[in-house]
Amino acid sequence: MSVRKFFFGLMAAAMMMLGHAGPSLAQDNSTRVIVPDRPGGALIAGCYRVTRSIYGPYRLTFCLERRGTYQVTGGGVNCQGRLNWTASGRDVSIQLQRSRCGNGVAWSADRMSCRGAGIFQGILSRILVPDVPYLGALNCTYRPAAGGYQPTTITARRFN
Repeated sequence: MSVRKFFFGLMAAAMMMLGHAGPSLAQDNSTRVIVPDRPGGALIAGCYRVTRSIYGPYRLTFCLERRGTYQVTGGGVNCQGRLNWTASGRDVSIQLQRSRCGNGVAWSADRMSCRGAGIFQGILSRILVPDVPYLGALNCTYRPAAGGYQPTTITARRFN
């Protein structure tokens, strides 16, 4: 194989890897979403708790950080998994990764499509980063991957 072919092959592989890295680059602690009362947007990174049980006794919390995570508890399960998320304009897309919960149970790779709902301007946020609003809640449509379940509307409130 010539050096030229090797070089072009190496460049093509590098470009393909960069193309797949796009969504993860959007996931950081400075990502903002557009909200009506803040023209500069609001920071979305943080942890959220769904305000009600979903699909029976299950409670969901999740953290939108560079390495997103989620936890489902209730009904005798304790599932901890990873998630991927992206924000564009005022929309936030969240993709849960399937996770094993133990005892032969797993949480499916469900999706959520969300929009910001309110600004959180607590004392702590003003001390840490003055004049930077944080998103206070997300209104989401939760779409389960498992058959037999319908999408449901949920609200997730920031707790940190």
